[in-house]
Amino acid sequence: MLPYLSKTISALCDAIAVTQDHRAAGAPATSYDDVAEFVLEQLRKMPPFLSWPVLLATSAFGMSRLLLEGSLFYKRPWQRRYVQVEIWRHSRFGPCRGLIRFYSSLAVLALYSRRGTGGAAASR
Repeated sequence: MLPYLSKTISALCDAIAVTQDHRAAGAPATSYDDVAEFVLEQLRKMPPFLSWPVLLATSAFGMSRLLLEGSLFYKRPWQRRYVQVEIWRHSRFGPCRGLIRFYSSLAVLALYSRRGTGGAAASR
């Protein structure tokens, strides 16, 4: 997988996990590398006819603010990432909503499947 896509997916998982991890109280310093790795692993396991459209849409998501703001998604501050995710989550365009729903589902599954004490707070 291209480094750009890996970084975009990792940043997207972080933005989603921060909003779902109520034990962290929205702290951006919390590491969600395990969540991102889980999502990347699931994408690698998907057959190409399913993964390519998701990766193409993810690429479009990561570059969607490039012309307007001059930055890629993974290079933006976490507050701006959150805003972009929310814009896509509430978009009138179904594929935008579907992409965020896809990543949210996987990120939440990984977040609350963490091993150890307390689910979402286990790997801190």
